Amino acid sequence: MINFRFSGHDTFIVRTFWPKKGYDFLNNGGKFSADDAVVDLGVGKNMVSSMAYWMKAFGLTREDTYVLTNLADFLFKDTGADPYLEDIGSIWLLHYFLIKTGYASIYTLIFNELRKERSSFNKNQLVSFLKRKYAENDDSLLNSNTIDKDISVFTRLYKKADFRSLSKDFEDEINSLMIDIELVDLSIEEETKEDNKKEKVEWYHLNGENRSTLPPAVLLFSILDNFEGSKNIAFKRLEIELNSPGMVFLINKDSLYKKLKEVEQLYPGITLSETAGNIVLVLPDGIDKWEILLNYYAN
Repeated sequence: MINFRFSGHDTFIVRTFWPKKGYDFLNNGGKFSADDAVVDLGVGKNMVSSMAYWMKAFGLTREDTYVLTNLADFLFKDTGADPYLEDIGSIWLLHYFLIKTGYASIYTLIFNELRKERSSFNKNQLVSFLKRKYAENDDSLLNSNTIDKDISVFTRLYKKADFRSLSKDFEDEINSLMIDIELVDLSIEEETKEDNKKEKVEWYHLNGENRSTLPPAVLLFSILDNFEGSKNIAFKRLEIELNSPGMVFLINKDSLYKKLKEVEQLYPGITLSETAGNIVLVLPDGIDKWEILLNYYAN
């Protein structure tokens, strides 16, 4: 049985500066559970708990302990590739790990599974989907209030900010770590209920358009990481398999093909083989995912 997790963030979305702050805190021997963590991190107690949660959710620490991972060191150490997350590629990279780790269940469920059923949904449809996943998992511990909070965090984390209608917590919205990759669009539609009353309903749209800001290096890293050890990967797997680039980055078939052609052109030895209508990504021996990222940030 899968252990779903729909809590831990204390309703706070991850802020842009939190990963670096959390990394430095842990790297200097800090403990999120310590009484002085509030002072050292300069945030409230609930935010400390939330920061700890997001460090695990993004794969910056191990799931069972707060030991920093290779990803955390690669990005955030003093000589790290992008300690202050100034490169959009770093945001895409963290998005990939958020989905892949599965620590925060709602994200992997939405991007890997819900998207196969629908690309647009309202809150009630998302709740119904999550309840069904609980039932399929034979899990009786569903907490509707917790689910509501997770949905709120998901939508605030990913939806593009509408500067014409920011809420009183606008600082929270405009400092969302994921705001710039524009994966979720929001629309408000007036719908008629059973009592013939009109009600405005928020609809969320998983944006599957061309990923112009997704660096080929990050796309290739995700493939090497998720399909570790594979040398010949069918295009269909890259399109729809668990944690594949097609699912994680919301890339449609045509856009994925174009992105893979970019990868083929940029990295000698990688070929996109097409035989009798079958497309296969062929990877050479010795290709290293971290070396791919190092070269990307070096340039």
